Amino acid sequence: MPFDPVLAIALLAVGVVAATSARAATQDPDRGFWRRHGGWMATLLLAAAWISPLQTVASHYLLTAHLVQITLVMGVIPPLLLLGLPDRSGLRVPALLVRVARLLVHPITGIVVINVAFFGWHLTGAYDASLRSPELYALQQVSLLGASVLFWWAIVVPLGDRRVLSRWATLGYIFVATIPQTFGGITVALARHPLYPTYQQAARLFGLGSMTDQQIAGACIALVSKIALFTAFGVVFMRMLNESPTDGHDDGGGGGRRPGADTPSPQPSGSVPWLTELNAGRTVPEPAPPRSRVRVPAGAGPRRE
Repeated sequence: MPFDPVLAIALLAVGVVAATSARAATQDPDRGFWRRHGGWMATLLLAAAWISPLQTVASHYLLTAHLVQITLVMGVIPPLLLLGLPDRSGLRVPALLVRVARLLVHPITGIVVINVAFFGWHLTGAYDASLRSPELYALQQVSLLGASVLFWWAIVVPLGDRRVLSRWATLGYIFVATIPQTFGGITVALARHPLYPTYQQAARLFGLGSMTDQQIAGACIALVSKIALFTAFGVVFMRMLNESPTDGHDDGGGGGRRPGADTPSPQPSGSVPWLTELNAGRTVPEPAPPRSRVRVPAGAGPRRE
């Protein structure tokens, strides 16, 4: 089973990031399981996607195997890798590079990049060319991984970066990003002819014809995108249920009370003074009503026998 050097370099780079993250995790005992071991899990899964029979079957025989491979590369490995990153970066980065990096990981950039990469590589001409060239197929895999890291950055928000999206906006972000893939999967599933001649000419595995393989892969593309959306919705919903009403870390998703939320808003000009005093809480107790004296008519005193 041949192993492309481009994939080897990319896998080594991911392993270096995982090792650095694991070293930083030893200094923070409060990190959870996924954040302590996410980098190593991402490395192992990437090795399974690129250094296993899955790589051979995906790049030569079955479109369904390719779908399994890119599901790992685009949907599982990037969030695990980002979860494993430390909470703070110890590197001093020039301000210009920081601005460029923020532009690259912006949600709009993430949506555009991941869809351009996905559809650009899976057009009939481009994808069939990658099936005939191992080097081009390796470049495809690395570019899909890089685009997916940019997409997942706005969801995971590693390295102490500021959160751009609220939790509800995160759901909308995933929903908008998966709409094109849903329609793309339906298009592949309903196609009446093989889209990739190289798969059609390859030896058949597991008794799957080229059209059956293509229909299964297309249906799975549409299904996987919706599973990702519903999974994200479940995670966000459970986090909101588990939040304390007095939690001060609300990010706009409705799961906590923002500091100063109970502070009265300023009154418009022209308000009467007593209304301003009332909103500021500067009130005095209402005086008790005066006790009225009972007037007794003259001569109504006690009678003497």
